[in-house]
Amino acid sequence: MAETRFPPIHKTLAELTALVEGKLEGDADYVIESASGLSEAGPQDISFLGNPKYADAAAASGAGCLLLPPAAQNSPCRAKNKIYVEDPQYAFSQVLEIIESLLPKAAAAVSPKASIDPSARLAPGVSVGDFSVIERGASVGEGTTIAPQVFIGENARVGRDCRIYPQVVIREDCEVGDRAIIHSGAVIGSDGYGFSTDKKTGRQRKIPQLGNVVVQPDVEIGAGVTIDRATTGSTVIGAGTKIDNLVQLGHNVQVGRDCLIVSQVGISGSTTLGDRVILAGQAGLAGHIHVGEGAIVLAQSGVMSDVEKGQVLFGSPGRPRREAFRLMALYGRLPEFFEAIKELKAKALSSSGDHAKG
Repeated sequence: MAETRFPPIHKTLAELTALVEGKLEGDADYVIESASGLSEAGPQDISFLGNPKYADAAAASGAGCLLLPPAAQNSPCRAKNKIYVEDPQYAFSQVLEIIESLLPKAAAAVSPKASIDPSARLAPGVSVGDFSVIERGASVGEGTTIAPQVFIGENARVGRDCRIYPQVVIREDCEVGDRAIIHSGAVIGSDGYGFSTDKKTGRQRKIPQLGNVVVQPDVEIGAGVTIDRATTGSTVIGAGTKIDNLVQLGHNVQVGRDCLIVSQVGISGSTTLGDRVILAGQAGLAGHIHVGEGAIVLAQSGVMSDVEKGQVLFGSPGRPRREAFRLMALYGRLPEFFEAIKELKAKALSSSGDHAKG
């Protein structure tokens, strides 16, 4: 079995099959102790095939059991035990949740090295790490863990059962909902990028940013994310949304529920996203536009105008996917077209010269 720091789970395949609501092919009494990747898995590990491109790795895996999609039922496979399930990746995550539940948990404690204003309110079961700062009027909900070196500003509110990792900044008046996870280096509530230009002198004058950021429940925010506070009102991150590392959200942005925002996306101020929007890596959105529910913006696309519900865009400027792919194919043939045009032009000139001689 692959080396692991995880505690053994001691689960039979019958128990795991019931857990993931799958169909077992193999020994129901076989005991699984841990979970691992396809290439690292050993006889007491369970692994999964989530992407058909790794079918060869699954076939050769030394795992004691594999979680497979129904389409792989007749594929060659070294593993003698298989559980067929519609979503193998999610089923694997259910096993990982068992392992996570067995990991040792530190008792809730507030470090004497933390700086907590007497007016701040900490609910029962809150942990606060060394050198964290919680300012006047701030509140932290029950069961939340504040890691070392976190800053929570004046009158900020953090909900219950949140995990706030080291060096997160949650500035004054901002709100973080229950069960949020915020990774290291994220800044919630930095000033929005608001300036006006003096037409006489050309100097930039700062516009006060008096709003806040509201992060609704069950949101996860990656490392190095920056979410600007609103000029007035609130920048809002909808419930269940997941934000990858190194994303920038401008002031007064409104993000719907259950959106996926992938690494290095930038969203300019006052843009709104409907529910379940997906923004792939390095997509850039102009300000004051609306992206409709369920729309997908593919990687490195630039969006300058509103996007209809369910539309899939690609390119810069973003176009409907099929149109963008056709244009890309044509761009690749531009040298060929150029040479053809040169030949036609040469023939035309030659023909006109012949007529002139005649």
